[in-house]
This record gives sequence, C-alpha cells and structure tokens, in this order.
Amino acid sequence: MVWHVVDSYLAFIDEHDEWTDTRAVFDITGDVHGTTLHFTHEGLTAAESACFESCSRGWTFYITQSLPQLITTGTGQPITRYDR
Repeated sequence: MVWHVVDSYLAFIDEHDEWTDTRAVFDITGDVHGTTLHFTHEGLTAAESACFESCSRGWTFYITQSLPQLITTGTGQPITRYDR
C-alpha cells in the first residue's frame, strides 16, 4: 500500500510542507508464520529533512506500538488533530 502525500503541514519545523510529494510505502507480506510489514517513507532522508529524526521516532512508535495495539485491542494511539 502506498500513500502519496499531496499536502502536508508539520508545525514543528520551518518548512511546514516537507512531506508534500513524498510516499509512505507499506509493504505487507504473509506466510504460514505470520505477517511482515516493511515501511519506507520515500522522499524523507536524513541529509535533506529537517524532521528526519523526530519523524523517524514517530513512525517507529506508530509501526511498533500503536498499530499492533490497534490490531489486537481495536484502539491505537493516534496523534491528536491540531489546526494550522
């Protein structure tokens, strides 16, 4: 599954639209042992991204904690919406 980011707003960095025109790629495969998820945020690189460190920590939290919690309990830990 691929999310093409057509609009973004990151309040915590100067270039608020840094995610615009990037792609969040969820490569999901399954076999007899279970399901594997490989995640890549294409276009978000350490050398060019002001949010790379905090965004990396955020994706890690959502992929390793919130998503499994959502799958097993029906309730994850989504970010609260904020207005621009």
